[in-house]
Amino acid sequence: MSRRAKSSLRTLARLFWYARPYVPLVVITIVFSLVYAGGLTGRAYLTRPLIDDIAAPNLEVSSLEDLIASGQVEAPEDMELQRQQLKSQIQDRLGDLLLAAIVLVLGMPTARLIRDYAGEWVMTRVGVDMQTHLCQRVLGLPLSRFEQEGRSDLIARMMSDTLVANRAQVLIFGEALQDIAIVIAAAGVAFYLNWRLSLVALLVGPAVAIILQVFGQRIRRSSQARQEQIAQVVARMLQILGGIKVIKAFRAEKLELDAFKRENFRYFRRAMRVIRNRVLSRSFVELASQAAFMSLLLLGIYAIVEGFWDLSLGVLTAFLFISAMLYRPTKNLTRAYNAIQDALPAAGRVFEILDAPAEPEDPPDAIALERVGKGIRFRDVRFNYGREAVLRGVDLELPIGQVVAIVGRTGSGKTTLADLLLRFYDPQEGQIEIDGVDLRRVRRDSLRELVTVVTQEPILFDTTILENIRYGRPDAAFEVVVDAARAAHVHEFIEELPEGYETTVGELGARLSGGQRQRITIARAILRDPSVLIFDEATSALDARAERAVYEAIWNLMEGRTVLLIAHRLSSVRAADRIAVLEDGRIVEEGSHEDLLARSGLYRELVELQLSPMTSR
Repeated sequence: MSRRAKSSLRTLARLFWYARPYVPLVVITIVFSLVYAGGLTGRAYLTRPLIDDIAAPNLEVSSLEDLIASGQVEAPEDMELQRQQLKSQIQDRLGDLLLAAIVLVLGMPTARLIRDYAGEWVMTRVGVDMQTHLCQRVLGLPLSRFEQEGRSDLIARMMSDTLVANRAQVLIFGEALQDIAIVIAAAGVAFYLNWRLSLVALLVGPAVAIILQVFGQRIRRSSQARQEQIAQVVARMLQILGGIKVIKAFRAEKLELDAFKRENFRYFRRAMRVIRNRVLSRSFVELASQAAFMSLLLLGIYAIVEGFWDLSLGVLTAFLFISAMLYRPTKNLTRAYNAIQDALPAAGRVFEILDAPAEPEDPPDAIALERVGKGIRFRDVRFNYGREAVLRGVDLELPIGQVVAIVGRTGSGKTTLADLLLRFYDPQEGQIEIDGVDLRRVRRDSLRELVTVVTQEPILFDTTILENIRYGRPDAAFEVVVDAARAAHVHEFIEELPEGYETTVGELGARLSGGQRQRITIARAILRDPSVLIFDEATSALDARAERAVYEAIWNLMEGRTVLLIAHRLSSVRAADRIAVLEDGRIVEEGSHEDLLARSGLYRELVELQLSPMTSR
């Protein structure tokens, strides 16, 4: 078996594994699939006794009467006796056939109802479970994976790929299971009717297997390319939706539409490769099936005429009925096989995420911290994202109860310090300590209870203002939420809204201004009552008055807390207890605003650049 085939079998086995909690329903589906298949085969088998035991003897008697009437033969003395015996036999057989008909009429719809409902329930639930598991896994991925993959690829895997992968399960436990049951039942009855003719029918098997193998490989390759292109289409759509203001402002609608058309047409071409191979596969299987049926018909007629293989007209008719009945299941199984080959690459993309390493687990001796008692210290911290070094030996202290500001040019590593403090990443060298304990020995959940961050980009969720402020502390009393909103200077704005705190903010807070969104995120951070509060360019969207008010509120909340203030606008850091200037991954200056201005260093240069007016040419 080739490596590709083994990989496909492993992927298929993992898809089956998702159905393990629902084994009783799977068993019910299998049992009633067999019952229904037995009914279909039994219905075809009834043609044999109808012809051999009823129709054929009756024809013989009728033919004999015609010969007597024509004078070609003399009437036998026991003619009437034979007639009565034949009538009795027919009555006996008709009773059995009527009973079988009643069982089939009532039993087959019931079996199909139970089979279909149980199978659909299992597969729908399995699809939900798979998407839930994938979402859980995505939430547990390290931040670096999101930066590598991008949102569009993850969205495509969570939505499109899981649906395509689930389609394989639906086929296997739905139509394919039923069709396999029909093939098994029909093959058994066919061998019972005439095993010699059945062996001849099996000669078509190798031809069908070769067709499926050849086209199955082609379908797998082309469907992998198609699923990857779906991610590109999603990426282009996200870019359009995310940049719609810029697109309209620059009148770039046609440019973006043309770009989307190109990506969509690439998807069309790749999808058509899958369809082309799928259609060719079904057509060649159809050719083999029709050739086999006609060959069996001609061979059966020849066998009856020549009198070999003990083949009667009733047996041949029943055999051909069963062979014709196999046409639809064989065609459906071919379609199912191709669809499964189509779905396996999508399932593989899903399992790539499920198998991706999550955030490192806490060591067994990890401790949970309730509060920060003394402060935080960076000791010779070095870090890179796999390319050029970002931090090159940072030493920094963040004592409890102080505001420490980090300033520097763009790309100097300011935000990286915040990410390391939250353990989105771990430093390659050096260590970060809280009260003398290395962060890698602190339980990650307790660390993130102690440290809260407000980012430059205010992230709100499509729910009410109240729920957004409560995010991370859903049990907070309404009065406490209002206090946090007052501290962030957003309460007055909320009170002016018709629905107040129950106002829905829209997707990503689209119904609010940038400054309003930012103040809500600040209120959310204040509500969590953290020991360490990180402001990563968090007031850049506020005007000077609102910024001053927010910082005054923060100073009032400073007792027993530490604030790490990352800012590009230097007016935000003047009141900080200490300012650290980061340049080229190192702390090059440290002190208060006045101390640093008195020096002729980088901080003074940055201040002068921001204060100096722009000159015209």
